[in-house]
Amino acid sequence: MANGESIRPFRREDIEDIMEIERRAFPKSAYPEALILEYARKYRDGFVVLQLGGEAAGYLIYDRREGHVFSMAVKPSHRRKGLGTKLFTHARTHAKGKLWLEVRSKNRGAVRFYESLGMKVRGRVPGYYEEDDALVMVLEEGGGARS
Repeated sequence: MANGESIRPFRREDIEDIMEIERRAFPKSAYPEALILEYARKYRDGFVVLQLGGEAAGYLIYDRREGHVFSMAVKPSHRRKGLGTKLFTHARTHAKGKLWLEVRSKNRGAVRFYESLGMKVRGRVPGYYEEDDALVMVLEEGGGARS
């Protein structure tokens, strides 16, 4: 990766940075710290941090075996620089099969982003986010980001 970027495993000392990114990315539904730490324990090989210039610029939590992406976010000051694509590409490269996730149906920017990576809407879960439905998006095996 260029510009001092690296993707590395989550470390316990990252938790404050991850929580800041989580709260800013998901102000209505940020995961509590206890859940983030549980994911770190349960998905040790699928919780990665994108480090940029010595700081945590983003993170990704996914299940490498099942392909479920639980959370992915980039610090607001680092958005629109391709970092989310790099995190997603990491998951695509390391997952055992298809990747899938839930996204708020009203979050058109996120839906467009995932579509640009080759994901397709395969379902809807009414009321998943209380006031909003979840779209279930899937990247089938062999799918990929367009260049």
